[in-house]
Amino acid sequence: AIERLSQSIRDKGQLSPIRVRWAADLEKWVIISGERRWRATRHAGLPTIDCYFHEGELAKTEIMEQQLIENLLREDLSPMEEAKAFRALMEVNQWNGKQVADALRVPASKVSRVLSLLDLPPDIQQRVESGDIAARTAYELSKLSNEDTQRQLADEAAAGRLTISDASNAVRKRIGKPKAAPRG
Repeated sequence: AIERLSQSIRDKGQLSPIRVRWAADLEKWVIISGERRWRATRHAGLPTIDCYFHEGELAKTEIMEQQLIENLLREDLSPMEEAKAFRALMEVNQWNGKQVADALRVPASKVSRVLSLLDLPPDIQQRVESGDIAARTAYELSKLSNEDTQRQLADEAAAGRLTISDASNAVRKRIGKPKAAPRG
């Protein structure tokens, strides 16, 4: 990922500045957001990088919020990384899912779906992280309250015997909801 970003910066230049602040205790400027761009610029062999210098103090929660938002805007986040970042942002700011969605300009339903992955047992979360189970399938499984049933369906999904649609139908059947009407 750093190599791709490095090549992009070489070809097109730096599209947005990194954000830095003065750390008196370290007696140097430290990166608030943009560490990947900084690494890629160094990897590209470029001697300088555009910076936005933040004046004044920032609370730890403000720094963390900016870093989390920056990370969440990356395209290569795994579903579990995204879920953990959403949760961390909620905890840092005492936000609910809608506030996270508003801050990131994403649908609240996306935040809800992603956060539901954290309700799954750790072994299923690991399977989502490794890519054995699609995040959308795992979201469907999170609707079930029985962990044994979740694991059974997760095994079927990982083996390629359960599609997202199959998972959705299996969950509906187990929780007693009628099958969704076909879209026309």
